[in-house]
Amino acid sequence: MDPKFRYELTSLIQSHGGKVTGSVSGVTDYLLKGELDHVTGKCKKAAEKGTAVIGYEDLMSLLRK
Repeated sequence: MDPKFRYELTSLIQSHGGKVTGSVSGVTDYLLKGELDHVTGKCKKAAEKGTAVIGYEDLMSLLRK
């Protein structure tokens, strides 16, 4: 992901009261899936912990609410 785009998304999420972390934990509500995340362990870990895996459009829908 482009670092500038990542920074902008992080700022947008934080401005809506969200918290951005680098890993999935038991208190993570959503994992924002990027283009290559299906090959990483993060999606597997999210599934094990019951964390919702969402895409960019899903994120925008959440922020509009």
